[in-house]
Amino acid sequence: MADDDLPDSLEPGMRVAPRPQPPAPPTPKGDLRVASIVAIVTGSTVVLWYVFLVSVSAVADLDQLFWIQISMWVLAGVSFVAGILSLNARMARELAAAGFISGVAAFLLSISIGFFSGVDLLN
Repeated sequence: MADDDLPDSLEPGMRVAPRPQPPAPPTPKGDLRVASIVAIVTGSTVVLWYVFLVSVSAVADLDQLFWIQISMWVLAGVSFVAGILSLNARMARELAAAGFISGVAAFLLSISIGFFSGVDLLN
């Protein structure tokens, strides 16, 4: 029979050298997870600050409110820019979308609430 000359397919190959492993693929373009995380963290900080400011401003007089407000405007700007950068993501698109939404929310809150509270601080 002709099948007797063929090796058994269940036996491991004794004379076959292992294949070389291919190199790891490079990080693809569009991996903007860091920008998305920065947008989420800074945006969340800004949103939480304005929630605190709206809920406690009637009962608390903060001495450093002016400098805190300035830093929140800077954080809102950072969050907005990182959120806009997240729009170019080709990977982790859910994270990029969350970063964009967080950046825009921080920017809009900073304009709406932060502008009026900043005007009060200057007076």
